[in-house]
Amino acid sequence: MTAPFGLGVSAYGVDRSYQDVDEDGIPDSLERSAEFNSWIHSIFGDQFTGLDPSRRDLLVDVRYVGEWSVSDTTRQLIVKRFREHGIHMQWLEYPKRYDQQAFEHQYGYNAKRILWSPRSFYRQTIESRLKNVAFQLIVVPGFAGGPHERRLYSPATAAHGSASEGYVNGLNTGNRAVVASRYSHEIEAKLILHEIAHYALCHSTDPTNTGVMGTNEEIDLMEYEWAKLRTGLGAIRDTTGVDVLLRRCLWDELQPAQFRLPPNRFGNLGCPGCQAHDSQTSRM
Repeated sequence: MTAPFGLGVSAYGVDRSYQDVDEDGIPDSLERSAEFNSWIHSIFGDQFTGLDPSRRDLLVDVRYVGEWSVSDTTRQLIVKRFREHGIHMQWLEYPKRYDQQAFEHQYGYNAKRILWSPRSFYRQTIESRLKNVAFQLIVVPGFAGGPHERRLYSPATAAHGSASEGYVNGLNTGNRAVVASRYSHEIEAKLILHEIAHYALCHSTDPTNTGVMGTNEEIDLMEYEWAKLRTGLGAIRDTTGVDVLLRRCLWDELQPAQFRLPPNRFGNLGCPGCQAHDSQTSRM
């Protein structure tokens, strides 16, 4: 079932025909469906161990462009973090890799063309049934050489007046994100945890927040952030895009002078998790 047009993810909260007892955003009927579970298994094979309507599931659909892969160290740590905090994450690597040259020609390393434009990679490539049940993580090489090596360009970030001039390591737009390759496993893990968590959490300006949404010192979230993430898993659903536009994070993090917003709407768009650098010599 899809949400009533134009209401976005909040529509499921008022639709009495939609049941989600475990509050993970995936309808109980789908979690119980042998056909649906079999269909996901047909794509990801034994990586997928099934859905359970009695637990909070989070499927992460990982798509690789070119030859770069997320390290096993990062994958195992991210999965462990989520499961330790009551979210049964399944890391599902899509069996097909996308040709780097063809991808660069069609989408470049422009986050808008990858994630949210009408003819974006996300819109044209991701299976529609997966958009409603899985978080899409697109891993790309990023720009080659120059001052923006292994980075992406985000026109939205540039428009917000970020000090990075729009060049970022990764970007989240709701139930999907794109990240550029990292040499350091530590920075890779922080970046990926940050972008996945972003679909339910905002940046934190609290100096005591040492996790990836704060000062980025630890590969973790604060306990209150894990609690918020557990209750925010319903944001996994893709509807009309309205739910993305109305996310509180977006409006909290705009530059008030740029968009004539009240001063108290200012946030921290250039977060440490999105901007951290690494180098070949820092490979762990």
